[in-house]
Amino acid sequence: MKFKGFFAMLAFALNCDALSLRGIKQSFEKQATETEVNPGGTAVMDCKVINKGGSCVWQKDRRLIGIYPGKYEWSGDPEQGDCSLKVLSARADLDDGLWECQVTASTFDSVDYLNSEPARLIVRAPPSSVEIYYNSSKDSTAIVTVNSETKNRIKCISEEGNPPPSLLWFLGNQQIDSAYDQSDDPLDGLSKGWRSILELDYTFRKDDNGKMLRCVANHEALTEKTLEAKAMLNVQYVPTISISQAPDDIEEANDSVFVTCVADANPPATIIWRKLGSPEIVSIQDKLEFIQINRTNSGTYTCEAKNELGASEVIQVEITVKYPPNDVKIEGVTNAPVTGVVGGSVRLECRADSVPKPHFSWFRKTDGQKEAILIGEKAGMGEYLVLNNVSYRDQGEYFCEASNKIKGNIRKARSKPAILRLSGPPEIGPRFSERTITVELGKDTTIHVEFCAEPAPHHLWRMGSTVITEGNGKFTPLALVPTRRPSCYEAKLAIQRVELEDAGTYEFHVDNSRGSAHATISLRVAEPVPLTAVVAVITGCLVFLILITLCLLYAFRSDRWCFRVKDELKSSADLLDNGKLNGHMKNGYVSASSSQSSVKSKASDLRYSDLQLPKSSNNGSMRSKADQVAHGLPSVTAIPSPKPEIIHITNGSISNLKDKVDV
Repeated sequence: MKFKGFFAMLAFALNCDALSLRGIKQSFEKQATETEVNPGGTAVMDCKVINKGGSCVWQKDRRLIGIYPGKYEWSGDPEQGDCSLKVLSARADLDDGLWECQVTASTFDSVDYLNSEPARLIVRAPPSSVEIYYNSSKDSTAIVTVNSETKNRIKCISEEGNPPPSLLWFLGNQQIDSAYDQSDDPLDGLSKGWRSILELDYTFRKDDNGKMLRCVANHEALTEKTLEAKAMLNVQYVPTISISQAPDDIEEANDSVFVTCVADANPPATIIWRKLGSPEIVSIQDKLEFIQINRTNSGTYTCEAKNELGASEVIQVEITVKYPPNDVKIEGVTNAPVTGVVGGSVRLECRADSVPKPHFSWFRKTDGQKEAILIGEKAGMGEYLVLNNVSYRDQGEYFCEASNKIKGNIRKARSKPAILRLSGPPEIGPRFSERTITVELGKDTTIHVEFCAEPAPHHLWRMGSTVITEGNGKFTPLALVPTRRPSCYEAKLAIQRVELEDAGTYEFHVDNSRGSAHATISLRVAEPVPLTAVVAVITGCLVFLILITLCLLYAFRSDRWCFRVKDELKSSADLLDNGKLNGHMKNGYVSASSSQSSVKSKASDLRYSDLQLPKSSNNGSMRSKADQVAHGLPSVTAIPSPKPEIIHITNGSISNLKDKVDV
């Protein structure tokens, strides 16, 4: 063996000498690169030399490494220039480090020695831990408390990983990109591991509350390839609130109202209820309650939530309590009447307290009427009543009615009356200003006129130019009588036993401090009808009725009632169809012929009754000659015939009668 080694060294030296003599320098064909190996595994550190003339040696971390079978062995044939080193049963404490392949110079005086670039042999070691740090301290509770809407810096630190693991951040299952690069620092000691740090600057939202924040370390030496640390996020945020709206139809004393203010906050918030316009706190509960609500509870309420991080926005809710009209009154009305001037304007204003706002209607009661009358034409439906160009007829009691609707029901209330009183010149009623009356001679009569005036008037009656005064016996001016209408009166002039010379024109004059008025009355005197004339008229009417009655009775008894023809005649068409009548009209006459008789008569001289056969006991004979003469008929000789035939002429034409009359 010694000789064999000797010869090998000799051959190597000779080879080097030969190369040196030829002037060819040695160089690296391939150098070692960073290599990873699991603990106990085998790694090969490459080193191949061209024109190798020197000797190959390896060093680790600047220390020479010998060839030890079973631990460090040549991977190739150094004699052929393959100086690659095989590291067996890799151990982090022995083998992890920087390795260099060195080749001595070809000769003692050559300068072609070789020294490779250091190459790291990494004996893999899984990270022993991965932990999450917040505010420079490890969170041992597995809960990370952060603030929303602000940047939060969180660290993930991995220890003793070799090589350093790859660190990643996840929020739930969603990867988060970090704004920082991972930092890796070697650890002191024999572990040869690394401390890896990955920082996260992130703005969390309140929706992230309760999610899992994870730091995942990826490493080939790990059995599951990953190792992670996780912490539940406790995202704290300023409160936000939502509020339920109050019902639309809230009735006083009949409804209870509940309004809820819900706060979303972390940490939990305190609810604060206030009524707008008042600094006092109404409630600190989330539910605002009104049991049997009343009108004082109406208003705008605000809800606000506060916690350690701040306060929510303020949200308002309107609560409107509805109640029917009350305290309805006409503005400025007291126990004294409302005054005005005839021809002027009067304005009344109605007030009422109700929710919703009331609808106003105006009513008036005049002339002692029991029921109020709606005066929509003048009043309209507003809170103001304006009467223009008022007259005494507008005096009376005025009412204002306020109404509103709550839950579909109409609610009403009425004011106390406002009594309207007017002052002005006298005003005579339209039907009394000019008129004519008729009085029977010798009768008593009274002329009366209605008028209105305020202040109290003076009046007189006049016939022509003569003023009628009391005490003359025949004419008596009566005292004024107040009517049912305020400030209105009835004036009367009594006349006893009216005579013909009393007919004429009477004038009524009235005046007060505001003006005057007058009325004209024409009196006609009618003489009575004599009793004899009345008796004569009645007697004449009775005689006329008796005569009419007798005429009607005579007509019935003499068979001259025109309607009998309906029962005694048949259609003339039957006569013509039987061929028993050959007649024609010529020159206004009708002729009828048979084998035994002929008749010729002017058509215009025939009457309906003359064509009838009498119902008598003369065995079918015709009417007597006296009857014919009485009716202006020509003499006709009756010849026996089986069945006489009748011709009926109307308006100059034959009407085709064919009824046969039994004789």
